[in-house]
Amino acid sequence: MTMHTSVDSGDTKIAPDLSVIVIAEGDGKGLADLLSGYRAAIDALGQTYELLFVFDHASKPLAATAAEIAADWPEFTTSPQRPWVDEDAALKFAIERTTGANILTLPGWPEIDPSSIGDLVAALDTADVAAGQRTNLTLSGLQKLRARILQGMVGMLFKKRFADIFCRARAGHSEVLRDVAELGVRQHFLPLVAATEGYRVQEVPVRAAPKAATAQLYQFKPFAHVSALVDLLTLFVGLKFLKRPLRFFGSVGVPLIAVGTLMTLFLVIQRLFFEYPLGDRPALVFAVLLLVLGIQIVALGLVGEIIIFASTRRLRTYEIDTIIRGRLPDDAADLPPAPDPSEAAPSTPPS
Repeated sequence: MTMHTSVDSGDTKIAPDLSVIVIAEGDGKGLADLLSGYRAAIDALGQTYELLFVFDHASKPLAATAAEIAADWPEFTTSPQRPWVDEDAALKFAIERTTGANILTLPGWPEIDPSSIGDLVAALDTADVAAGQRTNLTLSGLQKLRARILQGMVGMLFKKRFADIFCRARAGHSEVLRDVAELGVRQHFLPLVAATEGYRVQEVPVRAAPKAATAQLYQFKPFAHVSALVDLLTLFVGLKFLKRPLRFFGSVGVPLIAVGTLMTLFLVIQRLFFEYPLGDRPALVFAVLLLVLGIQIVALGLVGEIIIFASTRRLRTYEIDTIIRGRLPDDAADLPPAPDPSEAAPSTPPS
């Protein structure tokens, strides 16, 4: 049995080595077995830890199951959230309340084999975020198509690839996950955000849980994939153009201005030199609308640039990881001392 999550020493509270977050929904059937497997794997790490269990406050079965588990698990802490929004908001809520040096997030259903938890935590020795990659996962044709579409969009928009971006088992340094979670996006994209922000992200091979066990607690949400695609586009705009809004609005407005200007010039030339009438031509109205719409979009980007420049003049687009200061070499003591300029011999005047 490991030590408790925190030890009170007078007024000092010692932080644990690891903070584990588990978020659950549903009726709680099979949850006790799931958490028992998690507990055995986490205890085997030999680290001090805390486990924060977040669930819907309105779910009485989950509350009852959590109370039973907490009675026999000192490191187990329940945090019923009210009102319940979704798992993504619950994860952000939990990350802000962790106290450990590292954070481990685990799903509320058997997604991975608990024996792989140690591999995720061990990967933090060389990485800032360790994302699980299920190696023995069997997918249907529709699931494979969904994964390929999402991987293609991630590669096209962010120039990065993740073999298993849907895996919710991941570990990371606490300061990294807190920084990444500030965007409040879907938890599937936490490793993607970390990689885009310059952190070292490593995919760790883990074993997937058997399908029979996964079906107990997993809840299928048919519209989750559509919202994931929308969130991916939102994330792309937020990460790439939040500090430079004119680049985004300009990339949309300038082509509209160009097309509208060319169409208008073409119609005017036809009217002046070829005597084509303009009064009954809808193309003129369409060209002017494109021109005006493009100008408005570019103007909106300019307003955004002014707001950002005025409110965040000292905003940095980078963070310094380590400052390495130079020092004298080890054999510097054997070198002769530098001559003192004040003791230099006077120069001989020319004869």
